[in-house]
Amino acid sequence: MNEEEFQESPLLTARATEVAGVVVIAVEGEIDVDTADVVLDAVRLGFDTAGPALVADLTLVSFFGSTGISTLITAHEMAEGHGKKLHVVAPQRAVRRPLQVTGVADVLALYDSVDDVLSALKPVPSE
Repeated sequence: MNEEEFQESPLLTARATEVAGVVVIAVEGEIDVDTADVVLDAVRLGFDTAGPALVADLTLVSFFGSTGISTLITAHEMAEGHGKKLHVVAPQRAVRRPLQVTGVADVLALYDSVDDVLSALKPVPSE
């Protein structure tokens, strides 16, 4: 995947791009019962790449409730089924707090920025 690929609904846009060999799915809008499939369809796009990880960038998500939580759990399970790890960028409290309160944050790898994820994925040089 070299080009951006979009999934859209009236309330949400998900854009999958490849950054430094990692698929980043930037989600903007509301994750709810009407838009969850748009997010999961964008995650599926990432399975076509050889990279070991997918990044779900939720920085621009404006609504995130129980459906958002279950969507991330499904995306996490789908990624594992494809031998990939899902990393979630959730810098704002509106997304991070529900994940922490429900314990889902203990299962997902949460980050404050895409750059933080990319840094964490870089191999550490051996001495």
